[in-house]
Amino acid sequence: MTRLQHSLQNFSLEGVSACPECDLLLQRDGEDVPGIIGKCPRCGAAIHDKKKDPVEHILALSLCALILFAPAMLLPIMKLSVLDLGRSATILQGVSALYESGFYFVACIVLLTSAIIPFAKAALLFCLSFCIRFTLLADYLPLGFRAYLFLDEWGMLEIYMLGILISIIKLGDIAEISYGIGLYCFVGVLALSLFSSAALSEDQYWDLIEKAAHRGSI
Repeated sequence: MTRLQHSLQNFSLEGVSACPECDLLLQRDGEDVPGIIGKCPRCGAAIHDKKKDPVEHILALSLCALILFAPAMLLPIMKLSVLDLGRSATILQGVSALYESGFYFVACIVLLTSAIIPFAKAALLFCLSFCIRFTLLADYLPLGFRAYLFLDEWGMLEIYMLGILISIIKLGDIAEISYGIGLYCFVGVLALSLFSSAALSEDQYWDLIEKAAHRGSI
């Protein structure tokens, strides 16, 4: 057996991380410290972003987002008053108006990106964090996290919020605008979603899922 074959047999990927940008393999020395971000020496990308108590933080953030989600969708986001005529609308009523106007595809896209997918993301993140915290359904955690990562690219609450801001600016000169509770709830859902994304470290969650699966198999 050659020296190269002997080295390959003894090689282990445990403790080795790959840079997400340039795929450089790095050997970790010791345990990662929460709050310290490792940098790739070749391209400078973040390798580890260990958060302190990430499961508890994300569990609380996702639960708050789920609580605010229903009023954000069902309560009026704003009321327009023109010549003593006023009308308020919710996000779901806006989707319904698009559908009734014949914009079927646009209505479906808006419904998916502003309601269904953001709700599914928050629900998945809450369920994943809850199951990791209490070691439940360990065999399904990898599938659930992959589903969350897939949906994470399709949630577009920020784009919808930008559309609301543009509408406020455009209509501010021709109508009197008053803001409803739904708008504040929607801003809360958006903020909680952004905070959850910032608190989530993909590598760290994979490690936690692996540990949960190991504990569940014992």
